[in-house]
Amino acid sequence: MNPKHRLFHLVVLIMLMILTACQAQKWDDEATAETLVNKAAHVASTSTMIQIVATLSPTPQVTMTKTPGVPITPSLTSTMTPSITPTLIAENAPDLPALPVFFVTHGHRFRPYVALTFDVCQSPTNVTELDYGIYETLVAYNAPATFFLTGLWMRDHPEETRMLYNNPLIEIGNHSWSHPDLRDRTLNQVRQEVRIAQDVMYSLTGYQTNLFRLPGGTYTDEVLDVIASTGMYIIQWDVITGDPDQNVTADYMLNTVKNEVMNGSIIIMHANQRGWNTAEALPEMIEFLRAEGYTLVTISQLIELEPYPLTETP
Repeated sequence: MNPKHRLFHLVVLIMLMILTACQAQKWDDEATAETLVNKAAHVASTSTMIQIVATLSPTPQVTMTKTPGVPITPSLTSTMTPSITPTLIAENAPDLPALPVFFVTHGHRFRPYVALTFDVCQSPTNVTELDYGIYETLVAYNAPATFFLTGLWMRDHPEETRMLYNNPLIEIGNHSWSHPDLRDRTLNQVRQEVRIAQDVMYSLTGYQTNLFRLPGGTYTDEVLDVIASTGMYIIQWDVITGDPDQNVTADYMLNTVKNEVMNGSIIIMHANQRGWNTAEALPEMIEFLRAEGYTLVTISQLIELEPYPLTETP
């Protein structure tokens, strides 16, 4: 073959090889592009599905609304944020039947029963904690007691509230929502102080009490009427330890109890870290009461809402 022809054929062959390679690369690029488009479409559809699922999935909501017909005034609810409170029951507490006024300062004087009671409260700006020294002493001595809790404190201490409720030695009562002087509230606000605290207690424990302790022990006859209309027994006291005063020593508290206690007494103390020397005084107080022949009972037992214990286990 002529060398020129041989060179021409070689050039043509090289050009054909180049064209074939370019076409193959184009096909690969198109396939890659198609694959990427399909992957992008799949990711987009998956993201949309996740978003839709998230939108349709029910979001747990904790609401705390008052009974219809009983409005909540902003002055009482501005600090209430039930959404942060883990609840057992997201419902209001059922209404209790109205009662005549039961204003209780002690139990029967012919039975040797005594009730240890502890108030647990806080203000919206001053959060307090449970005094575990008191709680552990009661457990160690197998000593029944009644704790009066405010709604604010229960809201901020849901686990402690449940712990107290679940301990068979301890009874819990209502000490209002925000611990105000009820003489300074309208009668509708007084009702709300009781009812909102009931709702918080019920939402956390599935239980509501029928025992109410007046904040600071202050009241008017009209206040008592409103509280009784919510189905509450009003529980005061006849032995004051004075434990919120930092100057009151454990010895002073013990001497007060020794000098003033009698059959049916209700002893008032505090378990919100404002009973400054109560945990120190409590062991000897329990030992003294038992040595004198008194049986420790809850308030419900003291006023015969529950059966009296036949015996007390030290």
